[in-house]
Amino acid sequence: MSTNTTKKYLTWLAFSYVVFIAIWFLLRVIFFDRLWPLAVLNTIAQYLLFLPLPVLLIIAIWRRNRSSLLQLLIPIIVFSILFGELFLPSFSRPKVSEGQLITVMSFNVLYSNKAYGAIVDSVHAASPDLVGFQELTSTSKEALIKTLESEYPYHTLSLSEEGLSVGLLSRYPIEMVERFPLPPRNPAQHTIINIEGQRVHVFVVHLTANLFFEHSISEFVPLVIERFGQRAAEVTRLREEIVMLNEPVLLMCDCNLTEPSEAHYQLDEFLNDSFREVGWGFGHTLHPPAIPIPIQRIDYVWHSDDFIALEAFVGQKGNSDHLPVVAKLRLVEMP
Repeated sequence: MSTNTTKKYLTWLAFSYVVFIAIWFLLRVIFFDRLWPLAVLNTIAQYLLFLPLPVLLIIAIWRRNRSSLLQLLIPIIVFSILFGELFLPSFSRPKVSEGQLITVMSFNVLYSNKAYGAIVDSVHAASPDLVGFQELTSTSKEALIKTLESEYPYHTLSLSEEGLSVGLLSRYPIEMVERFPLPPRNPAQHTIINIEGQRVHVFVVHLTANLFFEHSISEFVPLVIERFGQRAAEVTRLREEIVMLNEPVLLMCDCNLTEPSEAHYQLDEFLNDSFREVGWGFGHTLHPPAIPIPIQRIDYVWHSDDFIALEAFVGQKGNSDHLPVVAKLRLVEMP
């Protein structure tokens, strides 16, 4: 292949990629997740941008293809809008010394996970004051109570509600606990804890999972429409409950959604994503067994404006297909 032919091919490849990104981003601005193909693309947006972009940039620089470099500024700008903040140093991290400092962990332990020692080690590594678990079973609840009850004297794991797969460990007294209705599966719990005299509402939830590829191809489109619709309804239900509260709120969530999704945007309207505020990098927490590295961030610690996020990071693996997310927060609204 001649040099001119190669240059034309690379220019065409870069142009096609840029056009695709530009059209996708424009449609995302207009429709967000309301069209099912967009909902899928938004979920994997970081790979649309992150994987082809550096390769095309390296080739364009190597070939000194100025037109391609100029064109690639468009996906660079889009990437910066969506993810750039995650890769900047936290120069603006707040310096707050007043108020109670607490560490919060959200951890989907995987319903089939029998490596309870690994789960405990993961909790010990972060030493959180609050741990919100998802995908608990009766057996895992018993094992965790037996091992961690001396460190976390307050918990909701002994509740015997059938099918409730979430629970909370706390170093602070629990004043109230109730099952929070979150159709269709209702894996949600609302707890009120007392932090040095301040009531804090703690929600531990597990939103609807995609699981598209566990079904036949013919079911893919109906499942996408159904699952995204269910998550949208769950976020709406959470909003209805949380915005009515006049006290501090924490939400520990296997949300099964990524940052570019509409549901994340809607959650961000009434709560704050701790990792987005003070974490670094993509912060991937989903780690399917067949893939050597984590691939998406779908686990979150959200908080109301009564808290200031100081640090957020991905915790130690506990033999689950999720890694825990940990946030260090300061409760600034104290009595």
